[in-house]
Amino acid sequence: MRNRIILLFCLFISSFSFGQVTAAYQPAYDLEQIDSLAKVEQGGPPVFSIDPGLIQERLKKLENEIPLNYNIITHQFVEIFAFRKASFTQRMLERKDIYFPLYEKNLKKYGLPDELKYLSLIESGLENKAISNKGAGGLWQFMPYTARGDFGMRVDKYIDERFDAERATDAACQYLKRLYKTFGDWHLALAAYNTGPSNVKRAMRRCGGANDFWGIYACLPAQTRAYVPQFIAITYMMNFHWDHSIQPENWVIDIPKDSILVSGYLNLNTLTRLTGFSLDTLKRINPHIISHFLPRNANKVKVHIPKSHFPYFEQNRSRILDSARVDLSILDSAEIDTSEKVEPIPIAQRHTYRVKRGETLSRVARKLGLSVSELKRINRIKGSKLQKGQMIVYFKLSQASKKYSKRNAFRKHKKTTRKKKKTKSKKRRKRR
Repeated sequence: MRNRIILLFCLFISSFSFGQVTAAYQPAYDLEQIDSLAKVEQGGPPVFSIDPGLIQERLKKLENEIPLNYNIITHQFVEIFAFRKASFTQRMLERKDIYFPLYEKNLKKYGLPDELKYLSLIESGLENKAISNKGAGGLWQFMPYTARGDFGMRVDKYIDERFDAERATDAACQYLKRLYKTFGDWHLALAAYNTGPSNVKRAMRRCGGANDFWGIYACLPAQTRAYVPQFIAITYMMNFHWDHSIQPENWVIDIPKDSILVSGYLNLNTLTRLTGFSLDTLKRINPHIISHFLPRNANKVKVHIPKSHFPYFEQNRSRILDSARVDLSILDSAEIDTSEKVEPIPIAQRHTYRVKRGETLSRVARKLGLSVSELKRINRIKGSKLQKGQMIVYFKLSQASKKYSKRNAFRKHKKTTRKKKKTKSKKRRKRR
């Protein structure tokens, strides 16, 4: 009787803990709090829709290096993913092929269990740019200070490498390997990944020195109690979803891409325009690049380019990169040296456009060949509405002719000679 009361108490606690975990990460399609599915009759055991013996048998077959314990709590989460959150499970099936090959490659590289690839589903729902309410970000939900301090990632307003799937997955594998080395138990390592090693050690002390997850279950923070059961449940569902009538329908297809390493300033709008694809496509395949340009202190930043446009980029690499390195913000003050350059110099010319009746921001941006975000940034537009007659400023790159370049050089030379004459005349006046 006492054991039954303890199990029912754990079930009651877990019904709240799952909601707290999803409160940390809430993708757009999962805003409602997930509650308990277990129907507990007064004085009797919980009644489940799925046969407990079936789940227990399948978990034993799936078990590899990480124990997949069956109990009331793990069964509860299996039913949550099978019924109430079947849409979440389906979405994971549709997105997994984008990231699982990368996960499997890195897990094998570090000698880690292959089933750890399912952990990212609980962490971020396979949303590359997921941000928790505490500030953790990316597929593996790194906090900014952990990403910078422990793994050397760049996290600022220009570049956030937590959103780089390759960089983040490599860091996650390092961290998981370190945690397993510390605790020697995969369940405790997973709990430490969620709440931190210090909280797990504190829970071990509070629970009388117990050295396994279920032994310190009652001493862990509420959200961490649900973490390992969720991992076990989603591992089950990703392998036996077909038996619960959950099948992927709209497969998410990744854009094939090649990569280049860039150091220094680079205008991404110019890069995409000259290469022949949209800025939105570049942002989609480069979620780690936050800004519309790379700053001057960028050091070997990986920039992905669609594979279909990469041959053209390679043929015109120097011309495209030279044009994209023109910093529009300092263009007016920059001196143009025509003596060293034989080819015409790319310059940015300022243009204006008057908004007509019924035109929207996206329509004007498409007409001018710019992205909506770029147009809003240049004109400091906060909303999304335009007024008839409103003047829109935009810049276009054009090739300056040799005649134009020589005329500018002549004007600069003329200004410098005038300054020299003035200084000479002042010196003569002082001597007199």
